[in-house]
Amino acid sequence: MVLLSRNLKIIIFYTIAILLIASYFLNIGLKDNDKEIEKAVLSLHQPMAKIVHIEALENKKAIVFYEWGTAPDDYFGIAIVKKNLFGWHFMNGSTSLSPKKHKIGWTFFDLKRDFSNYTDLLYGKILDAEIADVLVNANGGKQISAKIISDINNDRYWFLITDGVTLMSSTVTARSQTGKIIDQIPR
Repeated sequence: MVLLSRNLKIIIFYTIAILLIASYFLNIGLKDNDKEIEKAVLSLHQPMAKIVHIEALENKKAIVFYEWGTAPDDYFGIAIVKKNLFGWHFMNGSTSLSPKKHKIGWTFFDLKRDFSNYTDLLYGKILDAEIADVLVNANGGKQISAKIISDINNDRYWFLITDGVTLMSSTVTARSQTGKIIDQIPR
């Protein structure tokens, strides 16, 4: 009888321990991803940082576009974050000073070491309200439209993620609604 109650106590103890551990990991999985991603980026401790856009890519990985700093030295950048059992964590990233001579920012980032399905990223801030679209002339003559995003203050940004198209030596063209070239950055 004593042996049975001792075994029963051990079984109950292990059952409770397993339930506690399972509920902990389930709780992590149910957390609001955007808030957790934001915490991972803000852990970089860059002054006046604000999240502009989160682009989910592949399984449990994302590119976070964010701005930081104060005028005249404000920066726009990316943070690559990955989710594991303990939440979202910063993996890699890049930031660039907002341009002073151009009406559009232009930064290249190589995605091959962080993603298996994506190769290149071009991104930047749009500094002219007249810009309606951003075209990228990639190597080999391929022309691709970039995605334009806005934040809550209606500041606008652009980016292009590719899955094999090389963007390193691309020309970026910012155009108005009528097709007029407002800015062009050759590479």
